[in-house]
Amino acid sequence: MADGRTWLVRRAERLYGPQLGKLQHSELSWHVSWKLLPWFVAAGFVFGAIAEFTGQPTSSRAPGLFSNLPLYVVASLLTGLLLWALTLLWSFRRLLVFERGLLYRYSQKHAARTIFWQDIAPGTLRTVVAPEGTDADRLLKTLAAGDKVPLGVRGRYAVVFRAKDSVPAGTSSEHRPTAPRFFTFTTHHSPDQLVMTIQRGLAAAGVPDAAASARALPPAVVSSAVALD
Repeated sequence: MADGRTWLVRRAERLYGPQLGKLQHSELSWHVSWKLLPWFVAAGFVFGAIAEFTGQPTSSRAPGLFSNLPLYVVASLLTGLLLWALTLLWSFRRLLVFERGLLYRYSQKHAARTIFWQDIAPGTLRTVVAPEGTDADRLLKTLAAGDKVPLGVRGRYAVVFRAKDSVPAGTSSEHRPTAPRFFTFTTHHSPDQLVMTIQRGLAAAGVPDAAASARALPPAVVSSAVALD
């Protein structure tokens, strides 16, 4: 499984492989906020202007404001680009599928969470596809906001299932919480491989009624809000 094996994925394999088994598949969800770039560049020019006014020496022989215009423009552009680059920290998320369950938020050890196969209700596994340019997760509604846990960033395709709440990675499945929630994972391309890997995991784990997950494919077309409850 060479695709998607970043150093973070390899670290997750080393840390959680003994509990979750061999890594079977990884799926990426991403969305780069290009529309925010002009706003951050504008903010960079604002910060640059503030620096011009607050950083001027008091001497009458000092050069006037914006005397080095090229430096001001370059510094402002770089500041704006740096601010925008910070948004990339939450623009990419990857879901890892192991032999015994799913792992997400694994980039930080204290935040890593696990969903075991036996905690998933196979009959609730579904995939949906929204119109081009629409985020599928926004169309999937629950009665309470806390009843849905988005695992991805954005995409017109979504995988959704109901499961008992996840547990911190490394925690025994015997001490898992019991409150069920809906989990969603969005992608920009058809998640067939992800869904089929989950189906194989449910069947291999002997989860009751695992065959019910076969209804997850093909994706259902949604164009308006859908209630998951």
